[in-house]
Amino acid sequence: MKYFVYILPLFFLTFSCAEEPENVQTVDVLPEIFPDYVDVTIPAGIAPLNFNVKNSERVFVELTGEDGSKVSTLGDYADFDIENWHELTQKNVGKKIAVSVTAKTDGVWKKYSNFNIYVHGDPLDDYGLTYRLIPPGYETFAHIGIYQRNIHTFEQDAVIDGMAIQGECMNCHVPNRANPKQFQVHIRGEHSATLIQQDGKRTLLQTKTDSTIANCMYAYWHPNGKYIAYSLNLIHQTFFEDTVKYIEVFDKASDALVLDIEKNQLILCDKFMTNDFESYPVFSADGKTIFYCSSKPYIVEGRLNEMRYSLLKTSFDETTGKIGPTFDTIINAEQIKKSITHPRPSYDGRFLMFCVADYSVFPIHHKESDLYIMNLSDSTIRPIKDVNSDCAETFHNFSSNSRWFVFNSRRVDKINNLLFISHIDEVGNCTKPFLLPQKNPKDFYDNFFYSYNVPDFTTEKVELDIRAFAREIYNKERIQVGVRRN
Repeated sequence: MKYFVYILPLFFLTFSCAEEPENVQTVDVLPEIFPDYVDVTIPAGIAPLNFNVKNSERVFVELTGEDGSKVSTLGDYADFDIENWHELTQKNVGKKIAVSVTAKTDGVWKKYSNFNIYVHGDPLDDYGLTYRLIPPGYETFAHIGIYQRNIHTFEQDAVIDGMAIQGECMNCHVPNRANPKQFQVHIRGEHSATLIQQDGKRTLLQTKTDSTIANCMYAYWHPNGKYIAYSLNLIHQTFFEDTVKYIEVFDKASDALVLDIEKNQLILCDKFMTNDFESYPVFSADGKTIFYCSSKPYIVEGRLNEMRYSLLKTSFDETTGKIGPTFDTIINAEQIKKSITHPRPSYDGRFLMFCVADYSVFPIHHKESDLYIMNLSDSTIRPIKDVNSDCAETFHNFSSNSRWFVFNSRRVDKINNLLFISHIDEVGNCTKPFLLPQKNPKDFYDNFFYSYNVPDFTTEKVELDIRAFAREIYNKERIQVGVRRN
């Protein structure tokens, strides 16, 4: 026993020293790291940008801020202490942090060229992100859930777990301008309902009426919190027997309308519910305009590539709830031979961001889908080249201060949709996006078989009593909405 006591400290001392970098070779190349955080721009206080070094047995990483402060880590991967990381980023707001990587591969330590991480002066003080996680199969809803992630740590919690309301599918949680105290979510299936929660009070609505084709689905809040713009979609899927494209999601019919929350009435407008397919209505930052997408009716069988959606706008009067009277086309899909979907205005009123694909109303399955931005002050439109990749970019939303945005991309493995964050300045310039940080990125993403879906920022943590909500879903008590015509 005495032998063990005396030898143990010596063993750990020898083991520790052996793991320190020694006989280091300097190489004039950047390290191959995952995720690619080389020269990215981040907000202060984001979760640590931990990373793995390709084929490494051991890594030593040192961060040096422009203010002279340092943070280092030694281990199997770059695993930074959260408090030290946060302090370093806060001390270097508006500055850069130099990253020095030394890695051991095949028994040899190599010191790679430094790279920088830039800490932008614009904050990202929102609590986190909400999103739906979807497994690769299409047979069951049990493993679909809506979750929230604290973007300053690695904490993830369920908002609505698919196991709590088994057999039901759910659309994503939609807050009002990142405010989780006002949110809605639609549950599809036998116990379908539209949940609207405001300041902790839940209301379950039945939104299908004799005057509408379906329940309310894709949602966007009016900034005053009294209205929600919806599209009504008869959604279908087609699967393909090839390795290039395996699924297409499309509508057989769709309309747009507005829900008056105070009166529980759907506001119907003939020019907003035509024989064309209207979808994805969203309110402008001042609430006076509705942007939406519209396609001419198309013959589905064998002609899915004719699904091209134009971008339109109409006026909205929040005092009366009146939609129209003018309905203007901003981008004509047939003229450019492209499809425009998922418009999202920045909350500061500067920009409108949207997806552009060759066709489709659901571009998440389209490799060519890119993000575009319109400057609302002069109507200029351009692709966001610093953000787009050769894979699908979709499902974007702005932070509450409109200086950051999150979006889906398949660029990591070409299969799963993962979350990236980028900064946007006052004139629309965007920075190289960074992958949502994880504690051990390679271990997490190599074993992650879900796709993120419709992410959105929230200023605070979402509070929902899941058990009470599940009981309410199953008892089928709903408030039937009424209708009124423009």
